[in-house]
Amino acid sequence: MVLLDYPGPNLSIGAFCRRYLPQLPIVYYIAPQTWVWSAHGYAYRKTAQIVKITDLLLAVFPEEGRYFAEHGAKVTWVGHPLIDRMETFPSRSQARTALGIDPGKKAIALIPASRRQELKYLMPAIFAAAKIIQSQLPDVHFWIPLSREEFREPIQRAIGHYGLQATISSQTEEVLAAADLAITKSGTVNLEIALLDVPQVVIYRVSPITAFIARKLLKFSIPFMSPPNLVDMKQIVPEFLQEEATPEAIVSAGMDLLANPVRQQMLADYQQMRQSLGEPGVADRTAIAILGLL
Repeated sequence: MVLLDYPGPNLSIGAFCRRYLPQLPIVYYIAPQTWVWSAHGYAYRKTAQIVKITDLLLAVFPEEGRYFAEHGAKVTWVGHPLIDRMETFPSRSQARTALGIDPGKKAIALIPASRRQELKYLMPAIFAAAKIIQSQLPDVHFWIPLSREEFREPIQRAIGHYGLQATISSQTEEVLAAADLAITKSGTVNLEIALLDVPQVVIYRVSPITAFIARKLLKFSIPFMSPPNLVDMKQIVPEFLQEEATPEAIVSAGMDLLANPVRQQMLADYQQMRQSLGEPGVADRTAIAILGLL
């Protein structure tokens, strides 16, 4: 059995099978990120559960592999599957040609949401920042990859409200590859953007009540939230969480990244990060490791 990510059902299913089908080999691929939350008792309990039910853990981040090995798991580091997927993305020139972006035109990708609640908590800050940038760079054009068709209408309405020169596009790969800068929510897309060598500013917000419970009652904190910073536990991209995610902070970081010295430093950090994600052939190595267990 191969468990993929998502601890909710997977830990229950794994525990059931470990108890009633003890001879069934169990592999966990892309384990829950308890190694990021390791300062919390909750993380230790989940880690212990994962180690107890797993015969082999296939790690995608080096730090993930080290953490679970230290806690008693049998670990094979296979690299991150995005390394394989990125080989199918267009080049920057191909993407800009496909979207009809002139070579000298500034293109900024805005990625506000892949979940409905993110339209409420993230899009206003991102679009307000875009409006300020547009006032400073009148020729800029914003591109918004559409993650779900149901988001088209609220995003289009927000574009009108903020008066943005923006295009919604279903060509997500082209938008990411063509951009000079991305202003984005936290998520896997951050890693895609980094592997495309596009500078980015990352933000995340939840409801004030959720934030209060997490901070005050659960004492929850994490060192970083965006995957590029989690690879080597080092800040590569600027990230703003909750009340720090203001339009002014986003604009300041974004304008800095459009300037050459800061931009070049981030691109250099991307190259170092890429080395920690493994070589192409991740899916093959993963399959070989699973078959080896059998």
